[in-house]
Amino acid sequence: MIIDSLEIIFLKPVFIPKLWGSQKLADQFGYDLPKNTSIGEAWLISAHAHGMSYVLNGRYQGLSLKQLYETYPQLFGYPVEKEYPLLTKILDANDNLSVQIHPNDQYAQEHHQTLGKTECWYVIDCLPKAQVILGHNAQTMVEFQALLAKHNFNKLLKYVPLQKDQFVYVPALKIHGLLAHTMVFELQQSSDITYRLYDYNRTDDAGNPRTLHLQETLDIVQIPDQNYSNANSHDDYLVDNEFFKLIKIVNQGSKNYYYDNVRWLQMVVLAGSGTIDGVKIKKGDAFILPNGYHKFLLTGAMIIMISYC
Repeated sequence: MIIDSLEIIFLKPVFIPKLWGSQKLADQFGYDLPKNTSIGEAWLISAHAHGMSYVLNGRYQGLSLKQLYETYPQLFGYPVEKEYPLLTKILDANDNLSVQIHPNDQYAQEHHQTLGKTECWYVIDCLPKAQVILGHNAQTMVEFQALLAKHNFNKLLKYVPLQKDQFVYVPALKIHGLLAHTMVFELQQSSDITYRLYDYNRTDDAGNPRTLHLQETLDIVQIPDQNYSNANSHDDYLVDNEFFKLIKIVNQGSKNYYYDNVRWLQMVVLAGSGTIDGVKIKKGDAFILPNGYHKFLLTGAMIIMISYC
């Protein structure tokens, strides 16, 4: 169904090989992954050059999200942002990710001419008694550097409990790392800047140690660690701040939803299947409701993540 000549814009995911990935995204979401390849990330809604989404349907079929955003700004409420500001993923951490930290907007703009990387996770699956690295224990820069130099990560890093359906907010400048056998939905700023401070002594395909970014880490790490969160969660909003809004919907039966004063909406179906205004949707689907498409009817048992900025 098209409302006021506006159509739902479905997007094709991009699959990113990672040494810590697997083929689980095919089993979990039915994605057609490249065979015999460890896929760590599905970029579902992305206008980033490292993994571009393309429109699957309708009058804009075949256009990249970047082309759509730049050529048809009316679909996005004539945005002031020069580049599409958000990036939506599903991560399959079959092995530990590197211990890492992301820059904020100021540092990223100065050093990379790009956005910083504040992100957040919703845990799709993990092991019983799982943990995640989130923050550090050093009280001074001297202590931080000493523990880092000795690779005394058990003392340096904070390990916090993690469970299925948990939400984790990861602001820029926060040390973090997903651990093995964890799958998450991720919403972030549209940036691909990651600084590694430890990578479990792994090597790349050529046998070379993976690059670490120790100076960049020291430039931006907050000491002592900041334990507050500015996610500003409320009602169905997991995040409501200057970077993005993230809403978790658990739909049962038929229900109307209305989001006023929103330029456009991103939607990802994390579980179940049903319809949106009569259009069939299923687990793993990702789509955009363009500017003006503020009201919709969901039918079916589904978990859907809605995001916007």
